[in-house]
Amino acid sequence: MVADLDLYRDREQSFIKHQFLTKYLQGAAYKTLQGHSPTFNFVDAFAGPWKILDEAKYSDASFDQAINTLEAVRADLGKRENAGLKIRFCFCERRRDSVERLREYARTKSRFEIHIFEGDFEDNLDAIAAKLPDGFTFTFIDPKGWDIRNEEVFHFLRNRRGEFMLNFMSDHINRHAKYSEVAASFGRFLANADWKDSFSRLPVDWSNQDKMLHLMKIAIRKNNVATFVPDFSIMVPRKERVKMRLILGTHHAEGLALFRDVQEKVEKQEMEIRHDLHQDDKPMLFSAKDIAAIHQKQQGVGCKANRDLAEAMILSFLETNGPALPSPMMNMAMENVPIRRPQINALLVDMRKRRRVSFDLPPRKRVPQDSTLISLPNQEIGHT
Repeated sequence: MVADLDLYRDREQSFIKHQFLTKYLQGAAYKTLQGHSPTFNFVDAFAGPWKILDEAKYSDASFDQAINTLEAVRADLGKRENAGLKIRFCFCERRRDSVERLREYARTKSRFEIHIFEGDFEDNLDAIAAKLPDGFTFTFIDPKGWDIRNEEVFHFLRNRRGEFMLNFMSDHINRHAKYSEVAASFGRFLANADWKDSFSRLPVDWSNQDKMLHLMKIAIRKNNVATFVPDFSIMVPRKERVKMRLILGTHHAEGLALFRDVQEKVEKQEMEIRHDLHQDDKPMLFSAKDIAAIHQKQQGVGCKANRDLAEAMILSFLETNGPALPSPMMNMAMENVPIRRPQINALLVDMRKRRRVSFDLPPRKRVPQDSTLISLPNQEIGHT
């Protein structure tokens, strides 16, 4: 479903971005179309195409990969006698030459419902909404920078039943956040003209990008666009520097769990690619896949450092709230720490063995269930 890596030479970060998008879309589409909604809408807010190598099929463009991914899910479910499933696509692009290429592309895909919009995404929100009268809507927001009127975008997202993924351009934002010349555009980005006051009060040892990411997540929650806002960092090829962060906005714990599941898979791919790029054809004792598995265990999703962070959050949650069911503390940990739900279940079992927490398990169950009440040792259950 994703183009060959050779099409992404010197822009491997885009390959990882598209891997994440398509794997998440696939999982979200299966979950949505199997019971939640017979219609799945995909909106690409900054569709392009730009900087692609596959001029014939656009296989290295997000819009082509979205079509192929979602159609494969629809076709697969159709074989299982799930009739009446519908996929819609809305592609928006501001550059006229790219819009013409999008329209030409859409003509070759006439069997799909594809709507093309020319101009800024913010100027097309009402027209796009008119094409999406029902169903679950996934909005992919992948700008080249940060000059977006997000107050208007947040209004659009708030009125959609669905999720969104925002490409937060960390590298550019980190270098420009303190320039007075871009203060107004950052205000539009954060939907807060007074953002600099909040920025100045954040810890001095935080990087500019971490401060801006923090403010963006506050803005998303303040505008009731999402309940959970996990993020995934993508590195600059051949360098130890974050290039971008993909932020998911969702109201659903299932979306949060899927995000971390996808992150574990794509993170390992990124580690393999980065290892190969650093080798320069040198002979290797271990394969890139083996090295990536070692690195992921040391510093990736569910590694010891992340398990320790999750444990500290769980203990703090119980100290503050008293005995609780697993879901609230698991969702809190997954949102803030790269860790998967099965890994948190295993962590809770380990914490129980070490007498950091206490809970009873039903017969033949090895991990906490949805109804399992978890507490600190000697914490009275009556505090719930």
